[in-house]
Amino acid sequence: MAKRGKLSKDFEAVDEVVRPERVRHYAYLILIVCEDQVTEKVYFEAFKDKIPRETIFLTAVGTGLDPLGVVQHAKLKRDELAKMCKREVDSVWVVFDKDDADKEAGKIARFETALSEVADNKFNLAYSNEVFELWLLLHLMEVDPAKALPRQEIYQLLQDHIAAQEGHGEFVYEHGNSNILEKIRTLGDEQKAIERAETLMQYHKEKHLLACNPKTLVHLLVNDLHGWIRYYSYQ
Repeated sequence: MAKRGKLSKDFEAVDEVVRPERVRHYAYLILIVCEDQVTEKVYFEAFKDKIPRETIFLTAVGTGLDPLGVVQHAKLKRDELAKMCKREVDSVWVVFDKDDADKEAGKIARFETALSEVADNKFNLAYSNEVFELWLLLHLMEVDPAKALPRQEIYQLLQDHIAAQEGHGEFVYEHGNSNILEKIRTLGDEQKAIERAETLMQYHKEKHLLACNPKTLVHLLVNDLHGWIRYYSYQ
């Protein structure tokens, strides 16, 4: 869900696209535009620590907008980054959730327009139903692909699973607070999350995105980032 949120001291967020120093030395440009203003942006910015110097320029932008707003903002930021770098942006990802997009005709129409613009602009989509936090939860546990998982239940499961771990009993999940990312990094298993997300994706592959609950495509973006990092690390 789009939310201003709270920034954990363990992470640093970047609000706008900043022109990289020695920009001509960067071989690959990745732009990630997120619905959430804090947690998603901070999560993806953390991948910078794994990138070899002056190979991949990665920037993540938080918007606080609905899916169509995210896509429209991505077009603006893509053009802005291309102008600054004097070259095309190699990869643009948009990250948004279902949230309440299926609750009324107007929101459904905006969601469908967002999907059309994603395709028209050849953007990559990291979509979650209902919320991005499903991707975080998959680091900790499997979920039943046949059972819809409301966002409040996802938040409660995050709370329960983290608080149950030794030394984390006082943890209180607060939606929009990026401290959840440090807990996921410490306690979670990214490879299992990828496998679990793939299972959900395959289970719901014949359904419209609004009807795929639970489902997340964030693992596609994570795999893409790891792939480029390995490539430029010469592994």
